[in-house]
Amino acid sequence: MLALGLALALGGVVQAQSITGGLYGKEPTGKGVTVEVSNPATGYRKQIQPDDDGRYSLGGLNPGKYVVTVSEGGQAVGTRTVTVNPNVQSPVPAISAAATAAASANATNLSGVTVSATSHDTEVLPIDVSTPEVSNIYSMNTVNQLPTGRSLESIARLKSNVRYDDQTTGLVQMGGASPAENRYYFNEFDTTYDYNGLGATSLPSEALSSVQVLSSNGSVGWTNATGGIMSATIRQGSNDFQAGYSLYFTPPTSRLLNPRRHDSFASDGSYYEFDSANTHGANVTGLPPGYQGPAPGTPSGQAATSGQYLWASGAIVKDKLFFFAMLGNSPNNQFTTYSQNFQSLTTDRDKNALLNLTWNITNNQSLNIAGYKDWNNSFSNQYKLDTDYDPSSVGDYFGWNQTKVKNQFLIGNYHWQINEDMSLRLMGGYLSQSSLSPTSDSGTGLPYVTEVDPVTNISRNIGVTSTPNQLFPFQYYRRGFKGDFSWNLGDHKITIGAEHYKHYINNTITTTDGGEWTYYDRPGSILPNGSPAPANGSYVDQFYERTGGAFSTVNKAAYIDDYWQVAERWVIYLGARFDTFINKNVDGQNFLRMPITSPRLGLAWDVHGDSSTKLGVNLGKYALAIPSSVNNGAAGAVYEWHRYYTYTGMDPVTMAPTGLTQIGPQSTLINGQAPTYYNVATSNIKAPYQYELQVYLQQQLAGAWSGEAEVGFSSLKRIIDDTCYDQGITDYANAHGFPNYVDVSGCPIFNPGIAQVFTRDYNGDGKLEQLTIPGNVFGPAPKRKYGHLTLELTHQRTSDEPYFLDVSYTWAHLYGNDDGLLNLGTRTGTGPGEQIYWDFPGLMEYGSGDLAGDIRHSLNINGVYYFRSGLRVGSTLDMHTGEPLSCLGTYPDINNPAELYGAASHYCNGVPAPLGSAGRLPLFWQWNLGVGYDWAINADNHLSLDLQVQNITNRQGKIDANQIYDTGSLPTNGVWALNPSYGAATWQVPRTTQLVLRYTFQ
Repeated sequence: MLALGLALALGGVVQAQSITGGLYGKEPTGKGVTVEVSNPATGYRKQIQPDDDGRYSLGGLNPGKYVVTVSEGGQAVGTRTVTVNPNVQSPVPAISAAATAAASANATNLSGVTVSATSHDTEVLPIDVSTPEVSNIYSMNTVNQLPTGRSLESIARLKSNVRYDDQTTGLVQMGGASPAENRYYFNEFDTTYDYNGLGATSLPSEALSSVQVLSSNGSVGWTNATGGIMSATIRQGSNDFQAGYSLYFTPPTSRLLNPRRHDSFASDGSYYEFDSANTHGANVTGLPPGYQGPAPGTPSGQAATSGQYLWASGAIVKDKLFFFAMLGNSPNNQFTTYSQNFQSLTTDRDKNALLNLTWNITNNQSLNIAGYKDWNNSFSNQYKLDTDYDPSSVGDYFGWNQTKVKNQFLIGNYHWQINEDMSLRLMGGYLSQSSLSPTSDSGTGLPYVTEVDPVTNISRNIGVTSTPNQLFPFQYYRRGFKGDFSWNLGDHKITIGAEHYKHYINNTITTTDGGEWTYYDRPGSILPNGSPAPANGSYVDQFYERTGGAFSTVNKAAYIDDYWQVAERWVIYLGARFDTFINKNVDGQNFLRMPITSPRLGLAWDVHGDSSTKLGVNLGKYALAIPSSVNNGAAGAVYEWHRYYTYTGMDPVTMAPTGLTQIGPQSTLINGQAPTYYNVATSNIKAPYQYELQVYLQQQLAGAWSGEAEVGFSSLKRIIDDTCYDQGITDYANAHGFPNYVDVSGCPIFNPGIAQVFTRDYNGDGKLEQLTIPGNVFGPAPKRKYGHLTLELTHQRTSDEPYFLDVSYTWAHLYGNDDGLLNLGTRTGTGPGEQIYWDFPGLMEYGSGDLAGDIRHSLNINGVYYFRSGLRVGSTLDMHTGEPLSCLGTYPDINNPAELYGAASHYCNGVPAPLGSAGRLPLFWQWNLGVGYDWAINADNHLSLDLQVQNITNRQGKIDANQIYDTGSLPTNGVWALNPSYGAATWQVPRTTQLVLRYTFQ
């Protein structure tokens, strides 16, 4: 039980993601000393010999508790029980007689354990001084006892230096970066959802043993990221057979346990958000308390997690082959939601299965294979409301829609400790996701028919289907391979590695087989194809579109690093990583190929030489791959055309036109060919990157207390985005030798603020030429700077002091003119790398200031108190000052192309309104409380019950405000048409309650 308290907020070494860990130590002398490492749960046992300086280390260990026994002259003199975590080298305090005698004389205290000359069998957790890197490792056992969600994002939010983006994506910001710049790992496999870079294709939290979080400054072995890293490890079996059942039950909507959310209103009294009528039934679901449906920008079609699980683990072959197996299931969970004129009755169903096999081939080799499948089905029936916003006026049945999602994982890990100085690690992974979203209209092949009112110019649907497109499944897969070799050479530990990831999407959209038809009545008009409209003005427009397609993206890298024990108390880290990011168009041709080198440097100082005080420094360059939504948006083969007809009649059922006679030629808007590489991106485009600096101090305090202080700073140096400023390219070309050139390239991808090479046929003679255009033509250089100070105080649970407590405070400042790969300031959540900022220079005017994620003060207090009766109380408190707000209005000059975007510039009422200058949201705070009871029925049967309540005070504070000032048009007679929703509030999620039952047999 002591390990539960020790495992939360453990700082440790990060030497590239791994499902195995290791340990190291130093005895005063290596002569005549033998170190034996054993794990009774798996039968592991190995003897190693310290070197002449008394140092020893052992890697490739599967997670678990290991007994380290030191013998001198063939006689055991002491033991330590050390918890080995994935991806961490755990330090072992000296055990030999000479070491314990010296420690006793110095009265050194390690994690509440005073070292003496007698034999020990005690949990220890000293500071790891072997590396300058630092992270937080969270045991899922402890996370389960805290009243918070169990997703990787919820776990990361336990620290005050992680921001929850509840305005745009529902994901987390780390290190000041946007949520699209984080990376996610399961068993070393990078599962980041690289279609749009937001979130990950995830495994159920029930299958995880621990989660590691790096808010910044990872080693070169991690895939490059300008944000944070979250890494999870799947549970493994042992010789001890165990089985269990878990249930996550959410009571139905009620005033006491799960009250309804507040409505929000615009200034004219209309609804801005209509939530107060939404309800849910009693649900068995693994979703976190407070779940309100998928957040904007989260992974498309990602399945929900199940709410009940059966699991078992044990040995297939004792000491050799182990398994962990799990079945997850959720019965039909029901939700009722309302919009302005519809009621939706939704039923969600989920089931999944997982198997993890661990084969300890020898004491030096292990193979782990994990497989997983998940099936999720969400079905909704829709009914019309006879009166807007009136749930009592439910009328006729309107139709249904459904989403079917299947996720699959297969991950393999091989680790070989070749000898005491050499090791090899290999990883291969594959995941796929397929989704289909049929509706009552889709797949019928019926025509989609609308008509345009000749007076109001408003279009309305008059046909029998509301779906203009055919139904195609969305397909996504990702596969990756990684390997590295480590070699201890004297005072150096050198690692050489490489990785290769490829992800693929197929996202195709075409017009329905029956055609998309629009009726017009416009006498005397000229059609877009140049033909005159019929004399009576009646004609029909047939539109066809084919977009999307199949795309792939490749990210590959090689890296090398060296942990150099330069002196007794000093470790220097030197690393370099070479990445190549490749994005392909629909024809498989490269339109982005961006190589980049990222050096890293670190320093660790064991100040007193006893692991009680550590000073760490990290400095590095971090790059970022580009998600394939850019491929889909910028490099797809789009085919669009219009045909115009006279007609003699209308089908009485479908309302499609009959008796057609074509008017003039087809008007082809886009020819269906993939754009050439030089139109998609500039010819000298380079990968985004930033610099990061971290300085921290870790200190063991009296008893079971420890403290940490960290100062960090990051500066974004280069980004990619798109620009639609064709006029800027035209003007510059006209003034520099190409007077007749007119640019029609669309919205190419480029590096804002940097001189860019545009390859075009400037003379119209079929020959390509290059023209370098200064960066300031398209607007200012990008800037994002983030500085923070984090202070943390932690008390680990001991038998004498049965509580865990972690207090974390962060002061931070995030400012500039760009949020990063994803724009958070406008709350649009549009595709990463294709934001509106640099589309036109006018949109960047007055665009510098405090960024959307700028929280100056943040405080987190997390804790669990354990009573001897089995009762425990857990609590989390999250407090932070409010984020800045902006005022977004229409650019006040009709001759500037920025005016075309409506209320998207930093002008309000025609007056400059700099970024972040429209006030701040109020102080946010939320208190979550949980009560649990652990009951040992007998030696083999254990039961735990938890009642977890988030936002127990039911505080519904303001977490966002609408920033759109006007309706998107220039003033009439000097008067701006104001947006009545400007300033309208979004409210905090109300109190939510969940009952959790866990039963274990062993």
